[in-house]
Amino acid sequence: MILTVIRDKEPDIALAAIAATALCGAGLTQLFPGKLPSRPNGADRGALEVQCDPINAPRVRAGFVRAGFNTIDRVADPNFPPKANVVEISIGPDKPGYLQMADPACDALCGAGLTVPYDDGKSYSGDLFSDPTVKVQCDRTDAATVQQGFSAVWLAIVPK
Repeated sequence: MILTVIRDKEPDIALAAIAATALCGAGLTQLFPGKLPSRPNGADRGALEVQCDPINAPRVRAGFVRAGFNTIDRVADPNFPPKANVVEISIGPDKPGYLQMADPACDALCGAGLTVPYDDGKSYSGDLFSDPTVKVQCDRTDAATVQQGFSAVWLAIVPK
């Protein structure tokens, strides 16, 4: 299934590409040919497309909505079971200066139900501009998947 991601509260569609990378790294979407986690929409260059299994579409859409985007495609709202064993993990790139790019990824993974928001409603704890890492909360069983989502983001944006 192809979902078309459009601007909403967040006007910068490039940030949707970061969210798409995190969701793909976490296994909720699939790569397009050329190993791309998203691609420009042919009819609207201000939109992105992602592909996912229809069963994951509600989670993927919820991830983009939390990150400030929407989809043209209407899908059911996801139903997330309560998290039983919440742990906190640190995330951050190997090189300084790129952590602020974690914001759309944090929000997308939280909206998709892989991480848990903090009591203040934020999807991460810490300062994206001054800390070397930030923390996210997730169920222990999702920790590796969450790490894979962020690893995909760092691979995509941090120069080697």
